[in-house]
Amino acid sequence: MHLTFLDTSLSDLANALKPMLGKTMANFLPETILTAGFLAAIIIDLFIRKSSNKKLAGYFAILVLAAAFFASLAQWQPYHAGSTSWKGGSMIFPYSTTMIPIIGMAVVDNFAVFFKLLISVSAIFIVLMSLLSREVEERGRRNGEYFSLMLALTLGMFLMPASTDLVMMYISLELVSITSYIMAGFMKEDARSSEASMKYVLFGAFSSGLMIYGFSLLYGLTGSTSILAIQAVLSTGMQAHTINMVALWIAVILSLAGMGYKISAAPFHFWTPDVYEGAPIPVTALLSVASKAAGFGLLMRFLMFTFPVNFETGQIVLNWPLVIAILAAITMTLGNFAALRQSNIKRMLAYSTIAHAGYMMVGLVAISNGVFFINELRAFNFDPSALPHFYEANGVVSIMIYLVAYLFTNLGAFYVVMLIANKIKSEEIEDYRGFAKKSPLLAVCLGVFLVSLTGIPLTLGFIGKLYIFSSILTANPITHQTPWIWLAVVMVLNSVVSLYYYVRVMQYMFIKQADDTTAPATSELSVSPDGTISYSFVSKAFIFAFLIPTIVFGIYFGPIVDFTSNVLRFFSLQ
Repeated sequence: MHLTFLDTSLSDLANALKPMLGKTMANFLPETILTAGFLAAIIIDLFIRKSSNKKLAGYFAILVLAAAFFASLAQWQPYHAGSTSWKGGSMIFPYSTTMIPIIGMAVVDNFAVFFKLLISVSAIFIVLMSLLSREVEERGRRNGEYFSLMLALTLGMFLMPASTDLVMMYISLELVSITSYIMAGFMKEDARSSEASMKYVLFGAFSSGLMIYGFSLLYGLTGSTSILAIQAVLSTGMQAHTINMVALWIAVILSLAGMGYKISAAPFHFWTPDVYEGAPIPVTALLSVASKAAGFGLLMRFLMFTFPVNFETGQIVLNWPLVIAILAAITMTLGNFAALRQSNIKRMLAYSTIAHAGYMMVGLVAISNGVFFINELRAFNFDPSALPHFYEANGVVSIMIYLVAYLFTNLGAFYVVMLIANKIKSEEIEDYRGFAKKSPLLAVCLGVFLVSLTGIPLTLGFIGKLYIFSSILTANPITHQTPWIWLAVVMVLNSVVSLYYYVRVMQYMFIKQADDTTAPATSELSVSPDGTISYSFVSKAFIFAFLIPTIVFGIYFGPIVDFTSNVLRFFSLQ
């Protein structure tokens, strides 16, 4: 099918696209489920009058998210070496351009499906955390809107990594951002929450404006909003020296500003500590894991498919990896050193997430050592089995593994912090003195999660950092160069720095003793006769949903590596 506006009427074009529209709706099933669930949650909330019954919206949200998870899982295309039945990506929301006959605003491929699965699992965990949260429970009258917004936020996060058009990228990011603003200010009677929401709006609006201006420059330079068409124009235009490189660099930097804000990369991170401290803990956990994952999915899609590569020299034509490398070094260093001085554990974890964003950006830099673009897929005649073996362990897979590790480890840490805050009504590290005696289980679990965040062996966090580290040290298969050794050194040194503030929390829990003058107020109903703090069976059992994967996959990580390796086999349109 090769139709353009030059040789076909609109009716012929509509008839040609009609079969693809039906396929679009079939491939859009997970997002359709979330959209219907969001609208249904709003309607259900209208008929629930008692605050005590508002939790029904939470259980409904879990059902919707589970349905979206299984609908996404059905879209996964497993790949086996030598297989001839493997299928690549499918375009959705198709339209036609003069350059590319049929193109889509989004795509369903293993890359997008991976993020849908990761985000839906994160969202389910967050809803369960919210049902156990004191902050959410005390505002039970608004629980219906809280859980409906959670579904809208998940919808936006589903679309971000699947976007192949600048317009869709912007719409999906704005859907996530606007919903996040509201959820960050959910405790509107709390001054910290209102301040967090306002700062989030201001920084978000500024970053969004920079990004859309960068997108407009890209459109002006190339005449298209499709990242595939933009790559084709840049590839020919840069070889013919007809592209204004100054304008292109400005467009790239402005575009990165909006995406950098979403992943909390320096210098677009200023909103992070205040928002994380002021928002309810489940919302903070959601922003730190699911929203960050969606941001990285969007950023990887944008960088990998927008800018061409010279396969004769093995170099990317526009040297964006250098920009990302500098930002990664600044981000991880700033995040770790700022975390050293924090007395509030939520702010400490906020700066920790900034540092972890820097670690994952190292994986983005490693993509330049072994990334495949549309042109390269054409060189292999769209045959996935022909792709070289080194793609199995490049930067993309390392980021995926890191995101899985970050999901269980960071959510687990925030969950324990939430349980502790439910009882002692404090988030100050000073108030964790002697907590190991009050609740040994929670203290040990939080210690394990912090050790995993540090990257100590026998934890899932170590596996994530190991693959990031190995990917950045992998030589370019064409040039056989290893230009990023300095970045690997910066990463190792920062990991050592992070050990201090993680261990500091464990020092307060296990070594330092509480006294009457520093001990926070604790509900007498939650204290046992022996002085320990009691938690419900469900609250304690839920911890193991995070703890078991953190330990088990830290030792036996093969399934995660195998699953994420399938993500590399994507976007060959078959």
